[in-house]
Amino acid sequence: MKNIAILCIISIGLNLITISALSADQKSIIILNTQHSVAKYDTVIEHFRKSISYPVEEHYLSSPQITPSRTRSIFTKTCNKLIYCVGSKACNESFKYSKITRIIFSSIINWQRMALPNKLDNIFGVSNEFNSEMLLTLLRLFLPDINDIGIIYSDKYNKEWIEVLKSNAQKVKINIIAQKISHRNVFYQTMTMLLKKIKMFWLISDPVVMRKQKHLHEIIYLCDKHNVPIFSYNSIFINYGVTLTISSDLPTIGRQAASIANDLLSNNEIINKIQYPAGSFISVNMTLVKKYHLALNNDAYGLINHIKK
Repeated sequence: MKNIAILCIISIGLNLITISALSADQKSIIILNTQHSVAKYDTVIEHFRKSISYPVEEHYLSSPQITPSRTRSIFTKTCNKLIYCVGSKACNESFKYSKITRIIFSSIINWQRMALPNKLDNIFGVSNEFNSEMLLTLLRLFLPDINDIGIIYSDKYNKEWIEVLKSNAQKVKINIIAQKISHRNVFYQTMTMLLKKIKMFWLISDPVVMRKQKHLHEIIYLCDKHNVPIFSYNSIFINYGVTLTISSDLPTIGRQAASIANDLLSNNEIINKIQYPAGSFISVNMTLVKKYHLALNNDAYGLINHIKK
């Protein structure tokens, strides 16, 4: 009887240890979402959850319950093994705690513009933007007759990116005509002059060029007036007068972030800490293709995800 009692005590002890370990794992991953009910964030998180092999706990930065002290408490829990932040505001908040926990980010427009910590040892993520060489290759595939492409940008936000873009453009024989501005008040004049030299306008993410929705409408109006199609990064723009968009595929971004998380929690080596999107979502406005008499490559139709007629 004594031996049986000892075995029972040992068994209970082991069970308690197991339960304790499981309860710790129950909050292994914290998801910090910038805003509740934003479709692009919800889609990414949905596919992250489906692909992750660890339990998660989700918080919304926009929630009234998420005070600074509450946020600090969430981030400093010893049982939280990593944070997955979605959207710029959530990532800005998360980066403050990068010294004490590992952080994966996604859904940031131009992550290199973020105020990143000095040391990036604990920072991982999925870029919203593609490698410029890939975009140029796709452009050449879709529109083989387009050679002169114009861009307006600011040094503050896109100087390095433009330099790399120009170098990559030479490989596919595309001529990038890039005009630099430092203030929005010179945009109209710069744009009008540029449109006389190009066959397509590439609208990039740059707050100096386009900070408000009315700026988008102005760009579309000017391009249409000069019979110049627009290529851009956001599939929503296809509904406003943009001809071709190549954006990152949201479900794939969620799965990529989950893959990074699984590798980190399994102590697997991460070769690329910040990854380019592995999937694209390509939209074409066929009405504008016909209007601007564009020769769309027939071999590229199979790559199109959405056609607006």
